Amino acid sequence: MIAFVLSGGSTRGPLQVGALQVLLEHGLQPDFYVGTSTGALNSAYMAACGNDPACVEKLADIWRGADAKVIYPGNWLTLAWRVLSKADSLYSSDGLRAHIQASLPPGVTTFGDLKLPCYVTAADLRSNTLFLFGEEPQAPLVDAVMASAALPAIYPPVTYSDLQLVDGGVLDNVPASIAMDKGATTIYVINVGYGGNPLPPARGVMQILTRSLNTMIAQSLLTDLERAVESPAIELHHIHIAAFSDIAFNDFSKTEEMLAAGREAAQAYLANPQPRAVRPAPSRGAARGRSVAGARAYTPPYRH
Repeated sequence: MIAFVLSGGSTRGPLQVGALQVLLEHGLQPDFYVGTSTGALNSAYMAACGNDPACVEKLADIWRGADAKVIYPGNWLTLAWRVLSKADSLYSSDGLRAHIQASLPPGVTTFGDLKLPCYVTAADLRSNTLFLFGEEPQAPLVDAVMASAALPAIYPPVTYSDLQLVDGGVLDNVPASIAMDKGATTIYVINVGYGGNPLPPARGVMQILTRSLNTMIAQSLLTDLERAVESPAIELHHIHIAAFSDIAFNDFSKTEEMLAAGREAAQAYLANPQPRAVRPAPSRGAARGRSVAGARAYTPPYRH
């Protein structure tokens, strides 16, 4: 059974779309999708439309048509007012919800309406727990995707039942473990988030906030990669796309370049696939022995 796992990555979603184009062109057909945050948006659309290459072309067009003024409405005055009035977020999520609803094929409202199974995650602020959508056919698709994409402070939490849900990437930005638990033996992870690579210094409030979240969730990716390596039954392909790592969360101006970069990364990987060579990100091992004046990198024993 084949699964495609799409990570979080904010406006870097087109990188995943470019990679998907290449994977489908090479005849790789997933039996189901797993996604979180921007990966949830892409996964939900692909699961609704199907594995036809024409579907991923339509998804590329959806990203080309994304309007920052709709998805992130307002200006500095409205942002300041939302802060002063103690709103739950800097932006309203109404524009994003409308964009998602308009992007899905007609009549697709629940997980049961999808052509392929799809699993998306969201984090509950009330219980610090990761919740999984996709197992119940009657679950509302847009609510689940909205919750998975609700980046804290940027968008308000999504109230669902008695839960207060935000971006699933807060707890697990690359949910490969879900694909393993659902029986996938061949997994293609398209990771446009952190992958263990050294990064330039963070600059600005939003980049520092985003980088801080990535630091908190990095362990889940490393754990999943270790689990895949230790299981002889699992063939996990980790396609990490580091391009445009510092693009702003509301910048949709590089879509074409991202589509091309995603295609290039997937083509390079498929030219030399190394599923059994997957290891925790190289910098992790290097960090264990790294030291600077007065400090050294420390990994708690339970994380070795």
